[in-house]
Amino acid sequence: MKILVIIPVFNEEKNLEKCINSFTNQTHKLSQITIVDDGSTDNTSQIGKRLEKSYKEILFIKKNDSESIASPGKKIIQAFNYGLNKSNKNYDLIGKFDADIELPKNYFEQMVNIFSKNKSIGLASGIISVNEKGNWVVESIYNKNHVRGGLKLYNKSTFNQIDGLTESMGWDTLDEMKIYYSRKETFVDHSIICKQHRLTGERYNKKRYIKQGRVMYLLGYDIVLCLIGSIKFSFTGNEIRPFFDSIYGYFNSLYKNEKKLVNNKLSKFVRSYRYQKILEKIGIYKLMLINNILNGHIIKTKHLVNNSNLFWGCVRIYKFNNTFSFFFKYRTNWVSKANH
Repeated sequence: MKILVIIPVFNEEKNLEKCINSFTNQTHKLSQITIVDDGSTDNTSQIGKRLEKSYKEILFIKKNDSESIASPGKKIIQAFNYGLNKSNKNYDLIGKFDADIELPKNYFEQMVNIFSKNKSIGLASGIISVNEKGNWVVESIYNKNHVRGGLKLYNKSTFNQIDGLTESMGWDTLDEMKIYYSRKETFVDHSIICKQHRLTGERYNKKRYIKQGRVMYLLGYDIVLCLIGSIKFSFTGNEIRPFFDSIYGYFNSLYKNEKKLVNNKLSKFVRSYRYQKILEKIGIYKLMLINNILNGHIIKTKHLVNNSNLFWGCVRIYKFNNTFSFFFKYRTNWVSKANH
């Protein structure tokens, strides 16, 4: 299989050469590696030009209109799409990788095997490890079956079917939702461990969770899913601030009535998919426990609620969600009319 890899880079002088060496030394050789300098102010450009001279499969290009800041989401995918327009389109697999990634030598050989054995797989990857106090440990801050943004590899038909990558925050969840909606699959091989030389989110900590809240809105999450996601952010970060930041980000976008990334059908699918995964993860017993907490009851393990309580608890959640949705929709319309 012919493989095209595109790597947007910004100020990666410490990692770029190490990253590219792991790509050029693969057991399955790549057809093209396109490096896109996305406004670097360090020696990234010089390193990229030297690598291009050293390897015939490397294309180095500079995106001259890029702002010289590290920014997640839109800016990165704009650089990716710029690189895609300049690259050879004769490929079977296309990848979007980060420049702080170091791959095992047989990474693409194993990826080709995965795509070859199962034609329904549209997106695949290995997993990411990070250096914590001298030890490489597998990062566990995301769902274990989520294909991380720095390791995306798509087959060409699926990539075209989802209309490529969207230049927006939330692109690396939207792509997966579109793939599932198209009845294709994603696959994460946990036996293939890659090194990431920078901690996730290290560059983007400022307003990180406000942006996550905005992403939940843009992807069509309802208020209950927003609350659940915000609680998860706080548990993962071991502090309360992520909860309030992400709630703010969601409701700020709701108040502004921002245009979502999903249409009505895809929005319904996203919500249904998320609820399904939540139920699978927490199980019926934990849902019953949550229902009792909502009712103000603290129960012991052996005293489970009956099915009718569970049902009415779900009804209350539904009413809560719709009430808030109606309120903010009414509020937005009122403010819009007042401004005119």
